[in-house]
Amino acid sequence: MMNFISLLHPFSLEIGLAIIILGLFFLDLFSVQAKKNIGSWAWGLTFLLLLIHLSNWKHFVSALSSTYVHDALSFLLSVFFLITLLFILAMSKSYRHRFERGHSEFYMLILLASLGMITLASTTDFLLLFVSLELITVSFYVMNTYLRTDPKSIEAGLKYLVLGALSSGFLLYGISFIYGLSGSTHFSDIARYASSPEANAKVLLFGFLLVMVGVGFKMGSVPFHFWIPDVYEGAPTPATAFLSVGSKAAGFFILIRLTNIFFPHFQNAWVLLFTLLSAITLIYGNLGAIPQKNIKRFLGYSSIGHAGYLLMGFAAGSTQGLHAVLYYLFSYLFTNLCAFWVVILFSKATESDEIADYAGLSKRSPFLAATLFIALMSLAGVPPLAGFFGKFLLIRAVVEKNLIWLAVLGALNVVVSLYYYLMIVKKMYIDEPQNPETIPLDPSSKIGLSIAIAGIIGLGIFQAPLLQWIESAVKSIL
Repeated sequence: MMNFISLLHPFSLEIGLAIIILGLFFLDLFSVQAKKNIGSWAWGLTFLLLLIHLSNWKHFVSALSSTYVHDALSFLLSVFFLITLLFILAMSKSYRHRFERGHSEFYMLILLASLGMITLASTTDFLLLFVSLELITVSFYVMNTYLRTDPKSIEAGLKYLVLGALSSGFLLYGISFIYGLSGSTHFSDIARYASSPEANAKVLLFGFLLVMVGVGFKMGSVPFHFWIPDVYEGAPTPATAFLSVGSKAAGFFILIRLTNIFFPHFQNAWVLLFTLLSAITLIYGNLGAIPQKNIKRFLGYSSIGHAGYLLMGFAAGSTQGLHAVLYYLFSYLFTNLCAFWVVILFSKATESDEIADYAGLSKRSPFLAATLFIALMSLAGVPPLAGFFGKFLLIRAVVEKNLIWLAVLGALNVVVSLYYYLMIVKKMYIDEPQNPETIPLDPSSKIGLSIAIAGIIGLGIFQAPLLQWIESAVKSIL
């Protein structure tokens, strides 16, 4: 019995989440009364699972070490995904009025995508990595088209499907090249082959570049970004928020794992690739956000710009760069989900996602206006909010590697982003509302947004605890 428990212990989080999904499925199937509260059940059980998971924070047990690990990094990443999941489930309750049917199934799709993300956090094998990515991607295929009568939602789903399938093909081609050379799909075996004298460096690098195409689709970096504006606009807003944080983070977490395989052997190519990608992504995302009229498209281009900042950490090619990437992702979690939650609540009251309709929001709902203001200022990088310190860490990392021009470009894009974020602030606080009617807010949404604001301000002022946790997590894979 003890042997069975010790075998299951490393997989307790994954098994627990799978049991929640199956339990909710049967609850939805056989109980009409419970069907109405599936969202509350999902949130409550996930919160309980997070508490249990946090109680095991000192126990990192490796399992199937060549394929799947539970180390300090995977623990940190799984906490990231569980917090994201809690926010998305809570946001979805505010959005369920838009669904004609299938409310319960939408929550289960969110849970399935999260299971794929949590599995991805621990994988050290390309085959399991691909399976985890496909679980995430297929869940989003369905979620993006969930507004069945909305042509934009159908278009969003089709674009995500076509480009997602294409990126998966590139990823598989890259894996096949790497497997053909190294004879293994395990990260540790590939790392040993890459350091051996008989390694074919050029073909191995080509395989890595193909893998980068598949990963770049998740990250939303240029030139793999074309799907973002249309999908962000057309998909249900909780799915858009989940894409902007969960899916994006999954791509960057893959890169953190791959860093240990490829960076020591292809340092020059690595730095050049990510420096160029970071610069182009920064410029495109920030300039593309300026003319946008739809708030979700606006946040889509903003998301591309933030991918550029995150790539700065990989361009630095240092431990400090990885620390900065992980901190930035946590700050981005609270900031971006806070902004999208305001978008959901505003859209629920006004049936509009147009930026022009945010005019006079401070008079219609001072709380929503203040919340969106804090989120936008954090996205722009204004102190003392979390976004400022995240950008500071990334820019410092590239300065330490003498990439001064990239640091200057990052700083200039902060100024550009501040311009277009302040344009929305101007509309909320200076322009007169077209409709003076007050926007009602339910207590649960106020509590959720308050927690997000606390995260934005707290991470901006008290950076040390998270940075210490991140430092120990990165050490576990070096």
